[in-house]
Amino acid sequence: MQMVRALRRAVSAAASYFERHPAAGAFALTLFLQLAVESLCRRSVSGGVRFFWDAPLQFAYGMGIVLLTVSLTGLVRRRRFAVLLVSLVWLGLGIVDCVLGSFRVTPLTAVDFQLIFSVLSILSIYLNPFEVVLAVLAVLAALGLLVLAFLRSPKRQVDYVRAGMGCAAAALFVWGSTALFAATGLLPKQLENLPDAYDQYGFVYCFTTGLFDRGIREPEDYSPQDVDLVVEELSPPPAAAEPQRPNIVVVQLESFFDVNYLQGVTYSENPVPVFTRLKGACSSGFLTVPSLGGGTANSEFEVISGMSLDYFGTGEYPYETVLQSNVCESYGYILRNAGYRTHAIHNHMGTFYDRDQVYANLGFDTFTPVEYMEHVPRNALGWAEDAVLTEEILLALDESDAPDFVYTVSVQAHGKYPTEVIDSGQTITARGMDEAVLPKAGFEYYLNQLHASDAFLDELIRALSARSEPTVLVAFGDHLPNFDIPQEALSAGGLLQTEYVIWSNCGLERKDGDLEAYQLLSEVLDRLGYHEGVLNRLHQERQGNAAYQKDLEMLEYDILYGQQYAYDGHLPFEPTALQMGVLPITVQWADNLHDEIYVTGKHFTEASRITINGHVQNGTVRINPTTLMLPGEVLENLDVVSVSQVTRDGEVLSSSNQFTYVE
Repeated sequence: MQMVRALRRAVSAAASYFERHPAAGAFALTLFLQLAVESLCRRSVSGGVRFFWDAPLQFAYGMGIVLLTVSLTGLVRRRRFAVLLVSLVWLGLGIVDCVLGSFRVTPLTAVDFQLIFSVLSILSIYLNPFEVVLAVLAVLAALGLLVLAFLRSPKRQVDYVRAGMGCAAAALFVWGSTALFAATGLLPKQLENLPDAYDQYGFVYCFTTGLFDRGIREPEDYSPQDVDLVVEELSPPPAAAEPQRPNIVVVQLESFFDVNYLQGVTYSENPVPVFTRLKGACSSGFLTVPSLGGGTANSEFEVISGMSLDYFGTGEYPYETVLQSNVCESYGYILRNAGYRTHAIHNHMGTFYDRDQVYANLGFDTFTPVEYMEHVPRNALGWAEDAVLTEEILLALDESDAPDFVYTVSVQAHGKYPTEVIDSGQTITARGMDEAVLPKAGFEYYLNQLHASDAFLDELIRALSARSEPTVLVAFGDHLPNFDIPQEALSAGGLLQTEYVIWSNCGLERKDGDLEAYQLLSEVLDRLGYHEGVLNRLHQERQGNAAYQKDLEMLEYDILYGQQYAYDGHLPFEPTALQMGVLPITVQWADNLHDEIYVTGKHFTEASRITINGHVQNGTVRINPTTLMLPGEVLENLDVVSVSQVTRDGEVLSSSNQFTYVE
């Protein structure tokens, strides 16, 4: 209680000084907030001071942004409340970034707030119950403080001319310094490596950039003529022999990389023997991905779409922005138009990154998330194990007589990695690592999850080899794991590089080479004889051309934000009627028995819920894949019964056919 009183007195005294000396108060508050935020983001006061000392111009620029928000409080009659609100917002952002730094390498961006509902569903993996309660109490305390400040903050007369001039001066400083620093290179036009950018240019600048920097900016020379010139320079698809039509299975492995590249670290056994063997026998190389320690959906976007994220906004996730309502050229559409059935599989929640919506805009016919899988084993952290994916991939391949394109995203090796041993069954140990970078408990847990993902690859290849259908398997890591691995610790590759392998049972010739993630499937399709798609042909023909990146940027803008000149003004793609699950869930019969409701049908899973007249019944008990039971309830005449697949956060992914109960 004494602490609360002391805090109130300090806030009141600061607010009084602020009102008596507005200019000095604004400057002092701005300096404090800027230093506090940068210290929080670097997780040390010395880090914030060092940023001020090493990059004074960038520090001053960040102060200008903070000062602009502080100056706006001069236009508010309850100024004390406004000052407290602005201060809590900035300090809150710094605290959130500080906490996030213990979970992942990528710092807080504005786009993260669009992912908040997805993050809530996995919060228990990152925070223990005490930490969750502490976070809730902190938020409630901040809200309470704001309410108290609003009620007790005296109203005052506002000198709108003077306050407006202060806001204008701060805005002019930010505008002028932005133009000057951008022109001189003190501030980058694009933030490529976010952790390095936040460290070099400051949290305030980088986060604020993400608020406004979305999508792809229109290229200076964008016009129908320039786009036509790019397209006309691409060779028409050759009139060659019929392309090969093998199944194409892509496996994107969570946090997967060859840990044998870590210098000085030795293992009780090779954590990735299968991947090591495949690199020696199959096409392989380094794959440059757009993220580090997280951002699975962005690596996925580049591979599926053939688009580079270099031209998008700071920290942007296209799944959460432009693809919410737009279709774009993708390898799903290219192969679908070539007669393939297209499937997406992910052993995690269907709503994560809005995949249940976005995959329809990327050309997929079906999507099987974990809610449509049976007998899903989970690791010690609660992530679904990758072994479950083999059966789901085979199910997709068996779904029709047409060739299949199956894009699979795994999750087993996902963090947050534990700080103590939580799995007594671990077999792989490591020696020689710097425990400040690779904590023993967390790193060895990761190694054993990595080993399990590697074993899944072996099981999948054995299963594909036993089939009579020709198949190409592409496997790659989506990004490096969430450890603070320095570049100098790697004997090969970079922090934004994983590796890929291409296995086949149809005689695909070996060809090694390093690729960008957005070039991976164009390489595979080129070798199979598929040359449709504007971006696909650009990657296949122009990689060595000096104008390659410029042309890629123009085509990406044209397809997603422009006038689709590359397609004569209209994209030839429509959203698919995305089916959730390869096998449709159906209801065949529903009836009452001993004050219980029984529903029979097909393909029920642990996520299946009896739905009566549109109301999901969370008390549903799954007896087996064909029977569900709802205790303590009875159906009434003409009740309409269906079965819904529901995520653990309560969102309905799909519902079955309807059955009308008649007494």
